[in-house]
Amino acid sequence: MDENIVVPIFLFGGTAVVLWKFFEGRHKERMAMIEKGVNPAQFKSSSPFRLWQGSILGNLKWGLLFVFAGLGLLAGQQLEYYFGFHEESAVFGSILIAGGLALIIFYFIATKKTKENKEIQE
Repeated sequence: MDENIVVPIFLFGGTAVVLWKFFEGRHKERMAMIEKGVNPAQFKSSSPFRLWQGSILGNLKWGLLFVFAGLGLLAGQQLEYYFGFHEESAVFGSILIAGGLALIIFYFIATKKTKENKEIQE
């Protein structure tokens, strides 16, 4: 069989099987909940689609991470251009360092915000 045909068949077929099994499993889970007398609407927050709902702190985290990763990419390219560092290691290392720095900064911002929220609630 021609390999130009096999790859798309497996790609689309595999995607279809994964989606089918996901929705079938979700349906079975909901039917079992209904049989037990539990309202499935109560568990709407445990949906796998909640990842896209986002919160203010979550958006801040991802924004910081992407901005710092971009800055790390630029810094890595400058290290390679001006100082002759090996391109892959300079860029990859700079992105990881900048991304880690972004997550550390986010940690301090998030802990400060949660402390402020606890003080307001008390």
